[in-house]
Order: sequence, then C-alpha cells, then structure tokens
Amino acid sequence: MSVHGRDVRHLIAVVDANEKHRQTVAEAMAPAYRTNAYGDAANALSGMRQSLPQVVLVGQRVGSGLGTNFIKDLRRESALSNIPIILIIDKEDIRILDAVREMGINKYFVKPYRQIDLIRAVTLKINGEVERSWQSLPQKQRLALEKTLIIFNNILEDLTNGNPISYKAVDHSCAAIVDAINENDVSPVVNRVKDHDNFTFAHSLRMATFLSLFGKGIGLPKDKQILLASGGFLHDVGKLAVPAETLNKAEKLTPAEWKLIRGHVAISQKVLAISENIPKAVMTIATQHHERLDGSGYPLSLESKDLNQLARMASIIDVFTALTDRKPYKRAMLAEDALEMMTTEMSKQLDQGLLAKFRATVLDLAGTEEPAESR
Repeated sequence: MSVHGRDVRHLIAVVDANEKHRQTVAEAMAPAYRTNAYGDAANALSGMRQSLPQVVLVGQRVGSGLGTNFIKDLRRESALSNIPIILIIDKEDIRILDAVREMGINKYFVKPYRQIDLIRAVTLKINGEVERSWQSLPQKQRLALEKTLIIFNNILEDLTNGNPISYKAVDHSCAAIVDAINENDVSPVVNRVKDHDNFTFAHSLRMATFLSLFGKGIGLPKDKQILLASGGFLHDVGKLAVPAETLNKAEKLTPAEWKLIRGHVAISQKVLAISENIPKAVMTIATQHHERLDGSGYPLSLESKDLNQLARMASIIDVFTALTDRKPYKRAMLAEDALEMMTTEMSKQLDQGLLAKFRATVLDLAGTEEPAESR
C-alpha cells in the first residue's frame, strides 16, 4: 500500500554555543519532536525565519554572546517575537534570572537537569499555544474542545487520587461534542485537537467525535449520540495508568511493554467498575474496542458471534483513529489510505458493512495522517 504521510511532529529550535549540549538536547527531543540546532545567533535567526519553531530552547551562551542577548534579538523579530522560550543555564545566577524575568520568560532550567522534565516543559508550552488557538473557533466547536480537556484533566486527577470517575461530568462534556456535530461542522474539533501533545486526550476526543458522528449517520437520536461520545471518550481511560514514556516510545516495543500497554483494557474495566452510573454501552466500548471478528484481537480474543454492533463500531473507529492520529512513533496516515487498509488488509477483522457506512459518514472530516501498530 502506498502511504503519503508527512512528519507532523512539532519543530523545536535549540540555540546553544555548547555543541555537546546541543546534540544532547536534540537527541532527547528526537522521539517526540523535530529539532533544528544552531550554535550562533545569526544562523539561528536566519534558520528560524525559514522554519518557524513552536518552542525555542536557549543556552546560556549563543555564539560568542550571551543567551539573554540572543533572546532580545529574537524579541525584536516580529515573526519570531511570540515564540515560547525556555532558557537553560549553567548555574544559578541571579543576574541572568532577573534579566529573563524582565523579558517575560518564566521557565528555565539549571544544569544538571532531568531530560524528561525539559521534554514535559516543552510539551506544556506547545499545548498552551494549541489551547489558546481554540479561542478563534465558533462557540460550539471551542466548547467541545475546552470542556472535554477540563474533564480529561479531572479524570487524570481523580485516578491519581484513587477517586471514581464522575460519569455525569463526562456525559455533560460530551454533549458539547454532539452539539458541534449537529451544527454540521465538527471538522475543527477533530483537526484542531491533533496538534495537542497529550496524545491520549487527542485520541480519546477524536474517538468520541467519530463514534458519535457515526451514530448520527446511522440515525441514532441525540441522547444515544452522547452515549457513544462518552464511551469513546472513556474507552482508553486505562492508558492514563501507563507511563507516557512507554505509550509514546519511538522504538519498537519490548514484549513486556506490549503486555503493559495491552493491559490498559483491564485497567479501564476496573476503573469504570468502581465508578457510579457507567452505562453498559460505555463498558462495552472500553472492553471490546480491540476485539476483532476473526478472534485475533485482545484481551479476550472474541469472535464475530460474540461482538454486537456497538463493539464492531468501536473497533472500526479505534483502528481508524489509531492509523490517522499523530504520534511520536509514527507519521499519520491519510484517511483514504487508512480506509483502504481497513477494507483490504483487515477485511476479516472488521465489519465491512459498518465500515462502508462509516466511510460514507466521516471521510470528508478525516484529515491527512500515517500508520503504525495500533496501541
């Protein structure tokens, strides 16, 4: 199969006279981000004018000058002045910190630092910019994104604290998705969330949106569309217990890592079982979206006779979103290519009658992206 994808990882600029540190940072960023590295101010400014980064990491020295001087030069460039900056300094120096605070820079690292903390800081900067971009959307589409993000973060906090999920809150936030769908323009929701670097949130929201849209396409009423959206939104809740480093690993997973990731279904089942008022349909979506008609799925290797229409719909959309999502370990597949693969290579695994209906319902919303193993 011919796949026409592009590298959609966010671009990070690393500007530092210390070549060894430049390379170390670039290597640390590589699984999740593209990087352009520069040793001096002139090359950095020239390069960034041509390829605009989402975040700039600035070392204490840039070329023969100071990183703080480079930041001032960067701020004078109209096209580059608003790019988020993170400063990395060799040692705690009150003069440097006072200077960067005056320039409005509120994030810095002092060597030695943990690479994972730097990566998380970059992710937070990028997500902040993505979330601010939602403000330009029409109200219903903006609320669908904002409300589901709030609930997703609340779910993460609840699980961290050992608390049950509030299904009422999930249902309420997913009603905003259905409102956007019934406005007949949900494409901003599925497309704008793709740039968010909380990949589990992005996948869950896209799953919720496509599943609800599929429900509308086959004639289900609004309350059933909300139910489907809620099931899609919670289908991977167990992945919140899996380390992000494993979920987003660029290299091939080890057998132990595959076992850990596949265990997310059982975790989802346990989480939903201790939460109140979880509908049976939501539990079905969470526990059976990785099952396949030929028995090749997991965790129970169920076959077609054991899978109802809801489970079949969920598996179709989970595969589609897995193939077309943006992830650090793969490029995104074009929608047409994903559907072709699902029709040919997965013809024994997926319900082809439902797949044809899904294609007719959502193909125009799918976007452009590329494949990998479905995790």
